[in-house]
Amino acid sequence: MLIETLILSLIVSLLCGGELNRLGELALRQFWFVPMAFLLQGVVYWASLRHSGLVPGQLCSLLDTGSYFLLLIFTLRNRSLKGIWLIAGGVFLNTLVIALNGGVMPVDPLFLPETSRKALLAGQGTHGLMTAATHLKILADRFYLAVPGLQKQVFSIGDCLIDIGCFTLIFKTTRRSANKQEKQTA
Repeated sequence: MLIETLILSLIVSLLCGGELNRLGELALRQFWFVPMAFLLQGVVYWASLRHSGLVPGQLCSLLDTGSYFLLLIFTLRNRSLKGIWLIAGGVFLNTLVIALNGGVMPVDPLFLPETSRKALLAGQGTHGLMTAATHLKILADRFYLAVPGLQKQVFSIGDCLIDIGCFTLIFKTTRRSANKQEKQTA
């Protein structure tokens, strides 16, 4: 859902007079935490799909939860940017539910096709099926969105906050010069 949000925010920003070159002016501190977090998540995902045995289950859980801590640190280091507090809040909520559920994001099985349920039961991926033992179910991937022409999405409250924060960050950044010009002419 994040990719769709980023595309939508760019389109809306352009339609409202935003300038994409303003995104290059974002001064992001410790940005390297973001690709590092995604790399860790990729390793965990790959290891869980391959059942490689290279990364034991507890280490996978630790690496996956740790990747979210890297994202949380990144957002806190950039807290002065518009929308970043929403992103930080979403990352925190996702980190919390993942950490309390053994390093996996619980997913409501009601919205999953049978093949996905079987894969999660087999321990594939970085998600797990929501059960009676799931902690903080309200923060899990329990909401469903099916938009024609787009991939069906299961998402959490944290994901919503991250998307709204990313939209705000992009929109406010690309519109910054337009806002300054409007204030000067007023």
